[in-house]
Amino acid sequence: MTIRTVRQSAAFPTVAILRKGGPKVKKDGREVMGPDLNDRFRVDWLPGVDPSTKELFMSIYQTDQPHSLRAMIAFPSVWQSWSTTNEAYWGSTRFAHADNERYLFLYNPFTWEPIIVRGEPFKPFIPGEVLTFQNKQGEPQAFKLRATTRFDLFLPELVACFVTFQIKTRSSGDLIKLRRNLAAIQAAAEALGQRTGAAGIPIVVSRHEDTVHWHKAPGQTVPVKKWLIDVRPDPTSRWAQTFAERLSALALDMPLAVEEDPAEDEDLLNDGEGDDKKQGQEGLAAQSPATTAGSTVIVEAPKEPESVDDGPGADPLLPKSPKDWTTFWKVSVPGLGVENERAQQEAAKHRDAIAAYHALMVAKNATIMVAHSVTIKASCQAP
Repeated sequence: MTIRTVRQSAAFPTVAILRKGGPKVKKDGREVMGPDLNDRFRVDWLPGVDPSTKELFMSIYQTDQPHSLRAMIAFPSVWQSWSTTNEAYWGSTRFAHADNERYLFLYNPFTWEPIIVRGEPFKPFIPGEVLTFQNKQGEPQAFKLRATTRFDLFLPELVACFVTFQIKTRSSGDLIKLRRNLAAIQAAAEALGQRTGAAGIPIVVSRHEDTVHWHKAPGQTVPVKKWLIDVRPDPTSRWAQTFAERLSALALDMPLAVEEDPAEDEDLLNDGEGDDKKQGQEGLAAQSPATTAGSTVIVEAPKEPESVDDGPGADPLLPKSPKDWTTFWKVSVPGLGVENERAQQEAAKHRDAIAAYHALMVAKNATIMVAHSVTIKASCQAP
């Protein structure tokens, strides 16, 4: 059976989790989350990490709570290092896990009795659903699944170790912002047409204060300041400079194509709002941007090429006027004017004979006309 999940990631061995808060502290005999570090991360090293990896990291950043990290996209798609799931915890133990469609596993957090294993039996995931279990004291306790986002970072300065640092957050604000940041990076890589996709793009991971809207009660939204995770390409890198240069070149290589003449736009000539509106070219002149106080936008039609190297010129075979098709068809359709051309050639060979024939016919016609005139005159004078 195939279990569908949103996590289809690739990563080198993970050595640390980048957290937004300080270490857990004890309060009223219980361990609670530490205070938010605001503009810093806390590197939470996993057990069994090679000490040389820690030493190399400390030699570069000089602290285990850096303000930012210099990382790199290691794969063609940023989504290969990204995952988001819905999870519920009891203490530090995860007892419920679901994607956006179904539960993948679910256990009783107090007895560890299996309820769903490997997606069976099927239970749809409903956002905001409350799971209730009885604790050891027999009291009902409610849990909610929360979206958990993970993003694996490859640090090129630790390339000798080939390890990743994982960002882990359960903040909905971080989820939205990270998704938008990564989508922008992926779109930038695709805009440049790189065969390697987003692989090799240097990024800077940091935290910035932003405003999020907290739904305090139905119909009530309160703006709250939060320090959210921010991922963007390194502006000082060579890739960022190349990106700007290529985008400028692409914009200059794409001329503005004007397919329609604004003067022939019926909607512009007649907006149909009444007879008091100006029509035709007079209306265009009145509505022209040049006559307004605002900015003027001039759109020039493409010029005809001046030389053969610039491109093909106007086709001489095309008629200059829509009504002038006679010459066009005679020249472009072979054999259409053969009879006329042949008659002209034969006439040129026998020009003198044709002239004598025309003179003879003229004299004959004149003789016939004279004879007819005499006959008519004689008949009129008869008694």
